Amino acid sequence: MKLTTTLLLLVLSSSAASAGTGYEVTSKDGDRDVTYMVNFGGGKLFEQHTAYDPDSKTFVYLTWPRRGGKPPVPVARIWDHETSRTIELFKFPTAKHPLPVIPGIKAMKVCPKTGDPNFKAVSKLAYD
Repeated sequence: MKLTTTLLLLVLSSSAASAGTGYEVTSKDGDRDVTYMVNFGGGKLFEQHTAYDPDSKTFVYLTWPRRGGKPPVPVARIWDHETSRTIELFKFPTAKHPLPVIPGIKAMKVCPKTGDPNFKAVSKLAYD
């Protein structure tokens, strides 16, 4: 019984790890609430990068097939003088300029639409 429970938990956690998640984000813009959806991660058949395009003020996505598809390669790299990290930039189909990937909701320290560091993100969608 203990082994069955352990195996079941392992299967469930491994399938959840490959699934993407959609978040409803709510932030403040002065006295006004701003709410929108953003997705991170891919599914069983595809992988996906997420970025924020400041020109269009929208989140953009770069998707490729998991099987037989090649992950996109960065089109440029920049050095961040504040962290001393090299940041890879990718060409997203609907964005004019290359953008850095946002790896997940926890990596967002401020709302890119409002600049609110106290934004709230609630998981609303799981896709696979």
